[in-house]
Amino acid sequence: MVKDYPISLYYRDSRLSSVLWFRPPYCLYELWATETLDSSQATRQTATIEIQVKLAGDKGVYKATQRFPIPICSPTVAQSLALGDHAYEIGPALACLNDTCIRAVLPGRKYSVKFLLYNQEQAVLATTGWSRHFRTRDMPHDFRTMDTDFGSHSTEMVVITALTSTAVFLLLAAAGLALVVRPPRAFSIGIPLWCRS
Repeated sequence: MVKDYPISLYYRDSRLSSVLWFRPPYCLYELWATETLDSSQATRQTATIEIQVKLAGDKGVYKATQRFPIPICSPTVAQSLALGDHAYEIGPALACLNDTCIRAVLPGRKYSVKFLLYNQEQAVLATTGWSRHFRTRDMPHDFRTMDTDFGSHSTEMVVITALTSTAVFLLLAAAGLALVVRPPRAFSIGIPLWCRS
């Protein structure tokens, strides 16, 4: 067991009413490899991560419907929060541990998770402790109560996006107009025969 391994949401508001996104367990494989006596039990390429999930107040344990690859262990990758990174997604459905049932991730509920490191033979090599509870968002009662905040986007970013979208629209409109309204074709002016001397 890897004690005190930090488990957190991918970013502060990375949750919906039926989905939670978690930061990958960076360096979990390397922590296991330094503590084990036989690191040949699993290679980085064959090991996988499973996420187990507990609903607060429920004794059952469920798991994410897929296993995840081992993330890169690098300080720069671990600190990066760009949207292109690979977040580990929980929801909208969870599977029973024995794969005989499916349970939905519900709005407004608290869930705790832990990461399990598996080798190619499906043996558990390492596990983290259970995380603190993470709450899914409540469903809005009507459209007027929906959160319309831009979240982590700054006002400047919203303005830049709006201006860029407007400029692209105007450019496309001008191109379309240029295709529709063509100037008349050039024609040659011939001199009538009776004017020739």
